[in-house]
Amino acid sequence: MVQRPRLIRTAVRSSGLVALIGLGLSEPTGATGFFVNQQSVRGLGRVGAGSAAAGDDLGTIYFNPAGLTAIWADAGDSRTQISIGAHLIIPRSDLHNRGSTASTPGTLGAVLPYFGSDASNPTNPTPIPNLYWAHRLTQEAVVGFGVNFPFGLDATYNKNWFGRYDAIEASLRTINLSVVGAYKFQSGISVGGGLDFQYASTKLVSAIPNPLTPGGPIPATDGRAETTGKDWTPGFNLGVLIPLSDDTRVGLHYRSAMKHTVDGSTLVTGLTGPLVLFNGRVGASAKLDLPAMASLGLTHELSKELRLLAGIDWYDWSRFREVRIRFSNGNPDVVRPANYRDAFAFAFGAEYRSSSKLTTRAGIRFDQTPTVNGYRDSTVPDSNRLWLGIGATYRTSEKSWWDFAFNHVFFRSTDITPVRGFFEGSPAASTIGINGRVKSVVNTLSVGYRHAF
Repeated sequence: MVQRPRLIRTAVRSSGLVALIGLGLSEPTGATGFFVNQQSVRGLGRVGAGSAAAGDDLGTIYFNPAGLTAIWADAGDSRTQISIGAHLIIPRSDLHNRGSTASTPGTLGAVLPYFGSDASNPTNPTPIPNLYWAHRLTQEAVVGFGVNFPFGLDATYNKNWFGRYDAIEASLRTINLSVVGAYKFQSGISVGGGLDFQYASTKLVSAIPNPLTPGGPIPATDGRAETTGKDWTPGFNLGVLIPLSDDTRVGLHYRSAMKHTVDGSTLVTGLTGPLVLFNGRVGASAKLDLPAMASLGLTHELSKELRLLAGIDWYDWSRFREVRIRFSNGNPDVVRPANYRDAFAFAFGAEYRSSSKLTTRAGIRFDQTPTVNGYRDSTVPDSNRLWLGIGATYRTSEKSWWDFAFNHVFFRSTDITPVRGFFEGSPAASTIGINGRVKSVVNTLSVGYRHAF
């Protein structure tokens, strides 16, 4: 008889940590992949254009800490600033079944359609907060601290939907703590950098097809796999802010990759009859490499009222070549290719100061997806996207500001066509072919408050 630990491993080969570390869901909510770009209300009003060079709010702690030397221009003799931001991300998506199939012992090896409903709006409106603090030690030196949530996913599907063998429930939550500093030289050039400490927690619940169900799998006879994991890891970031003239400056920023080792376990339940031996828990771990990022930003003041901003962002997603699962019981690794590619984003924005109290802004942004045709699945059905954004800042006193922003993101419709194997190497070996179409849009409403004292 096949040993029990091996049975568990074959059961979770496609439904456990392999899918978990894909870490996607049907509604990407931020920038490329599952990076969350909502880290500054003011910056979001111009959809991130010129964030590495803007230096006009405390979001620069995340986007380029060198900009901390510039945020005092409108703060008088203040020594300390704080800001709080809140973003309500409202995603909408539809996932349509376009002929998903199963080949199991129950279909006598034939490739037949299996039951699975379409899915709509698996993600509820999600709040994302930011908190930043900065203190000026001298006219040249500034320190800062930030708390934000740079990567994240959260979705719950109906257990009957056609992609249930990828995910029924999926979540990734990260918390990033940044400790940074900046210094301005007599030449006007500022440098900045700091350390990041990032926590990641993950959860995936997915269905396992019962290969013995006559005619193909159905929800009533499916098993269930639930996988959880968590990790802390450090990183760093470095930046520079260079004035090219009194009206123009450029910013460069690099943020290191965050190399998590997600430790957790997978629990398989609900399989019956001769498949009951597949039920059980196995410890497992997998590497989750979140990408390094680099940004180039440019700002230019055409007049005292009008400022133009532009930016290019690079995401090192190509480090995510495969998912390799290691099991605590010594079983061989399980490997699933991802073949992500590096991705770029391009943004342009403008700001108009209509009075000493009111500034309005707008921007447009294009994000490239890191996913590749042939490898895109229902856990990461990402696609190229176009952002449109508007925003405003209202100054309520010499040392208080309110920021507001609204974004609308258009996603290109995309296909998902993964093939999943279950119970491999056993008489119950089964194959599920998922075939679907995904359509998505995302809106974000943001409000923030900044105070100097």
